[in-house]
Amino acid sequence: MLKRIFVVILTFALTACMLLGCSFFSHDDARDMQQEIAVVKSYTITNVVLDDDGVGKTYEYKTDKKIIYKRDLLEYVNSNASSLASSFSGDAEGMYKYCVRMLISIELVANEVDALIDSNQVEWGLSQQNEIRRDIYSIIDNTLLSLKNNILSERDQEQIIEIDADTSSSSTTYPVKPDATDSADADEPTEPETTVWTPDRVSWPGVSGDSDARSLEREAMSRFLALIKSRVEDDFRLDKPARKWLKNKINAEIKAIDKLIDTQGIEAVYPKIGEYSYPMNESTSEFGYIMYYLSGENLERSQKITAMQEHLTDRVTVQYDEVEKSYNTLLNDQLSRFDADISEYDSAMSGGSTTVLYHANNNYFYVKHILLPFSDEQTAALTAFQNRPDIKNLSDSEKKEKVELFREQLVESITCYPHVDGEDDLSSPMTVDDVMSHVRSVMTPLAGNVQRANDAFNDLIYLYNTDPGAFGNDKGYVVKYELDEGESETYMQEFADAAREMRRSIEVGQVYAQPVITDYGVHIMYLSSVTQKGIVGLNDVTSPNGSQTYYDLLEEPIKTNRENASYTNWSNNVFTYNYKKHSKTYTDNFKNLWED
Repeated sequence: MLKRIFVVILTFALTACMLLGCSFFSHDDARDMQQEIAVVKSYTITNVVLDDDGVGKTYEYKTDKKIIYKRDLLEYVNSNASSLASSFSGDAEGMYKYCVRMLISIELVANEVDALIDSNQVEWGLSQQNEIRRDIYSIIDNTLLSLKNNILSERDQEQIIEIDADTSSSSTTYPVKPDATDSADADEPTEPETTVWTPDRVSWPGVSGDSDARSLEREAMSRFLALIKSRVEDDFRLDKPARKWLKNKINAEIKAIDKLIDTQGIEAVYPKIGEYSYPMNESTSEFGYIMYYLSGENLERSQKITAMQEHLTDRVTVQYDEVEKSYNTLLNDQLSRFDADISEYDSAMSGGSTTVLYHANNNYFYVKHILLPFSDEQTAALTAFQNRPDIKNLSDSEKKEKVELFREQLVESITCYPHVDGEDDLSSPMTVDDVMSHVRSVMTPLAGNVQRANDAFNDLIYLYNTDPGAFGNDKGYVVKYELDEGESETYMQEFADAAREMRRSIEVGQVYAQPVITDYGVHIMYLSSVTQKGIVGLNDVTSPNGSQTYYDLLEEPIKTNRENASYTNWSNNVFTYNYKKHSKTYTDNFKNLWED
């Protein structure tokens, strides 16, 4: 992955957090908070853009002067407290100086993107503004949820637990299978949006649900408005000359909101307050400036940082002959090494990080599986059984027999649940036999069609499996068919034995006849593929059901290195120069933060 400064400074740009998490300061601190700790001077950015005929047009963009106050620094630190604490444990001075550098960096990158937008090299329009609108409403919704829970807590009532729809897929118990169109369309340009996004009426607070729910939402909205008005009144930065335009807009908006409540009720505020008023288009909209000030401006910077990242990397290309050269180099290296020393081949296969282009033998194959686990209680019972003195004192063969019998008895009481949207569907309990029966019904008709069988078994993995390593594992787990003398087993013995029996007795694309039981639970096993001695082609797919080719695998590191070079070149020649030339830090104005 490309390690860019954007990854770091996005941390700030995305901390347009719930308003309840924002930092508030007492009036006693006002003078200290107004100290300037850094400044980014006004300067001119020149871009030369070539037209289709190769004629260059020069664009000159003059940036605004940006002042960074101590309050900005403390809000940054508060918003990123956990990550900063882990990175700068015991080094307060280093942490604060780092944060100031990041605040300067944000302004410099935003300036660069504004210049690229001005020269039509970066698109900035309704699609980008709509994304900011959606993020603003996500922040409003999260804040309202916290306020509702505060109210319920005051009343000693049960609080509300909600999962944000936009993030549920990343926080589920089990991964959700990606849409087949996601990867196919990943590199396709998206169509620009043509209509302004607005929240669905069903999400408006106070307009749906029973009377208690509506009353709670209206009270939360009232507290929300009081909160943001307090935040506006508390912030000296709006009194600075460069921000007067925004304060005037906000004051007018506050009056309009109060009038709206008087005439239409507080329910009418929600669809208005989250409107996004982008200042460069000099919108005459009555609403949106409060949320622009509280979160939209930072979200806008986040969008611009992402745009800068894309601008630097999207133009990076890799030619076919470059990948072909990499393929030939790696192949020739493996041909000479693997034939000379078979342990080199074994190391490459077992390591998993090497792209193997030459198989020195056919001693490896791949297995996929679905794990139906023992419960914590069953695992504890199994451990206790294995540690019983009368079991430990048995011969190995007798102990093995007793343990296997005990595990078989435990299997009868395993309860399985199909996964729906990444969570167990507790309304549909199943036995191991139920799951195995379903797997067989799906897989048996697909015998002989390896690609369809792989697709189907992948679907079953997402439906039933609990082993994290099995999700998204295109090839499956690699197994060595014949171990060398004295070589240790990689997997649980029962799993490895069943895998090798599969390799001997069934065809690729088939499920093993019986579930396999280990100390982890039950494994439903599938023979994914068998390596064939010889060379794989540059355009061969890496797995039976995958669309990724060896060309794709070899292209990725070349492209990543080139993207890194693109960033390094920009950083050395533009960013670092601007940082030194156009920014200034006043350390004396914030050193009390670590000296006191």
